[in-house]
Amino acid sequence: MEQNKKPLHIQIREYIKGQIDEGILKEGDQLPTEAELMSHFKVSRVTITTAIKHLVKEGLVYRIAGKGTFVKAAEMNHYSDNPRLKEINPKLIGFVMLPFHDNFTYRLLYGIEEACRDAGYTLVVKSVFSQEEEQAAIREMAAAGAAGLIICPVDGESYNEEILQLRANSFPFVLVDRFLPGIQTNAVYSDNYQGGEMGAEYLAGLGHRKIGVVSSPKSKTSSAEERFRGYLDFASQALLQVEPRHWLTRTDDELPYHDEINSMERIREWLAKNTDVTAVFALNPLDAVYVAKVAESLNIRVPEDLAILSFDDPGIRDLHHPFFGFIEQNLEEIGAQAVNLLVETIGDPATLRQIKIPVALRPGLSTGNKPFTAYAKK
Repeated sequence: MEQNKKPLHIQIREYIKGQIDEGILKEGDQLPTEAELMSHFKVSRVTITTAIKHLVKEGLVYRIAGKGTFVKAAEMNHYSDNPRLKEINPKLIGFVMLPFHDNFTYRLLYGIEEACRDAGYTLVVKSVFSQEEEQAAIREMAAAGAAGLIICPVDGESYNEEILQLRANSFPFVLVDRFLPGIQTNAVYSDNYQGGEMGAEYLAGLGHRKIGVVSSPKSKTSSAEERFRGYLDFASQALLQVEPRHWLTRTDDELPYHDEINSMERIREWLAKNTDVTAVFALNPLDAVYVAKVAESLNIRVPEDLAILSFDDPGIRDLHHPFFGFIEQNLEEIGAQAVNLLVETIGDPATLRQIKIPVALRPGLSTGNKPFTAYAKK
């Protein structure tokens, strides 16, 4: 670097800022890695890290864990500085949701729509498949003049930067189905811990002592982690046999997306190695279906040889009963409470509350259609 009386980290910060101001580095561009910057400027990692921290504090760049540092849009404040937002529609609410692929999304939307109608609000809906689409949808709805947003966050390995930006700019929003651990936001979600505990107790009450757990999503949100923690705490307190080899979690770790073939193959290998497992608690409905399919292919009878309990209803049934026993979320109530909390937040932006909705257990053929019985520790 050329002779300059300014500290090195300030010089580097000004160099990168200059590239952003001149348009050499554009919105969304990734900055060189720390190693590349160290090599280019002939300085230590501490100097580079300090320079980047200054740029983050100034709102010029943002960091995504495990991916790198990226250039923000100019001020990237779509929620207070955008001139299109001067005409906010006080009766418009936006809902950013997961795609319609099961009854879960329909029931949640139904609860939100009914509550909006009762409160006199118009609802605009946008479905998204990825965090990138989620970011774009949040911006679009804010730019369209929504007074507040309800967001069902997409699973991801890091927090969505746009949701964090909403929080930083006091834009009214409520998360549904999950919350972001360590970050204070308005949220309405099921008592996932209670559900994990209830599922473990139910299977133990049926006589199972070696209970496997299957969970595929890789996520920074709360739901799967809380369900697993509820299961684990009950199993430990009830003196059940707890072995890590009985847990198959994050089956999609090696892939950037959810893949049915990969998940089923990993479940097949896991079941073949753990023939002592007599029950499986699937922490999401897709995994429950995969376990049942694999069990059938391995000539494992359900529920005689292997009971399967799902968190959420996979929606498979015969003429009389659901096929899967499952933990049921009160999704209509989650939707209604989310609207009520958002309306309160629109009126008072300082509102900050998280609401947990109780869950219930529904027996099914995969658990022998047996009712819940409290487990008595022996």
